[in-house]
Amino acid sequence: MGAIQSKIKRFREAEGMTQQEMADNLHIHVKTWQKIENGITRLDLDRLKQIANVYDIPVEDLINTDDSIYISEIKDNKVGFNNSHVTINDKSENEIKLYEKLLEEKDRTIEIQSKLIAELEEKLRSK
Repeated sequence: MGAIQSKIKRFREAEGMTQQEMADNLHIHVKTWQKIENGITRLDLDRLKQIANVYDIPVEDLINTDDSIYISEIKDNKVGFNNSHVTINDKSENEIKLYEKLLEEKDRTIEIQSKLIAELEEKLRSK
């Protein structure tokens, strides 16, 4: 299996897709998809574009052999990095919302305390 085929398989697995689902997305038979993943079928640019479109990535991410780590995009709860995508699950999304609420509450508390301090300082000055 070549580097491109290996990436194609990793992307599919990262997306949680079966070979059948991938074949269905490309409107091909599952055996044809298996041959693509196993490097038996030679890939042309049009097929690479179709595959990249299913993964919602640029075709360059499939053919790039550089394995350095980088963040390529953050879109629709997916973080693209190192030529693969990670989906932020609902728990993470809920945790983010909880932290945002906690930060808002902290800001309100600070605002109230700042006003109280200002009032107390004013009372001390007026004595």
